[in-house]
Amino acid sequence: MSSPLTVTDPAAVRLLMRGRTRRVLGAFLAGENSVSGAARRTGADLRIVHREVLALCGAGLLQIVREDRRAGRAIKVYAAVASTFFVPFSATDAVTLDELSGSYAGHYAELFRQASAREFERLHRKQSAGREWGVRLYLAPEGHWQTDTSYEGAELIDAAVRYQGPVGLMLDADASFTLTEEEARAVQRELILMLMRLRPLSLEHRQAGTGKPYLLRLGLVPVTVEEGKCLHELAGQH
Repeated sequence: MSSPLTVTDPAAVRLLMRGRTRRVLGAFLAGENSVSGAARRTGADLRIVHREVLALCGAGLLQIVREDRRAGRAIKVYAAVASTFFVPFSATDAVTLDELSGSYAGHYAELFRQASAREFERLHRKQSAGREWGVRLYLAPEGHWQTDTSYEGAELIDAAVRYQGPVGLMLDADASFTLTEEEARAVQRELILMLMRLRPLSLEHRQAGTGKPYLLRLGLVPVTVEEGKCLHELAGQH
């Protein structure tokens, strides 16, 4: 297989900007494969994979390397024309760098929101014992007023200090912190190390067919002073 390929042809760029097409092309990056093999690898419908393969060949991103003879129609075997494909921002229709990955990030955010709401509802039905869940406004022990969501009658303690809601394998927390740059770098290192530990474990389960999928969202980014004030207002704190 050849060296990494920079893709700027408009037709090829349009294909590589589509998630489904990238998944099909990815089935050929590890080596030669047939349409049926790519369908098994991606879990996609055979007819859809066949259409994508034809489009990728037409754009010069896949090529036929041989035909395996058998009784009836021969099986075509394909390979990617490069080991890596790179689409420059300037070759896309995206106006900003954020827009380039915006649909991908937006899909993850929406999926996380839906899955969190579904799991919370399930746990609430199972554990509430008839208690109402709602919004509350109160004076926190630290002296500021705040709003949050909790069970009626729960102790007036922020969930970040002690969580009192439904318990299960879910965590949905948006939080802002005031840190030094060195402290923020230490947090960043911890998060990266955690992701590095999880990746090989996840790949092992996928190959063995064990475990179940979980969506993990992590983020750390500096904000302006004004943005920080807005975050505190959103949290109902002053």
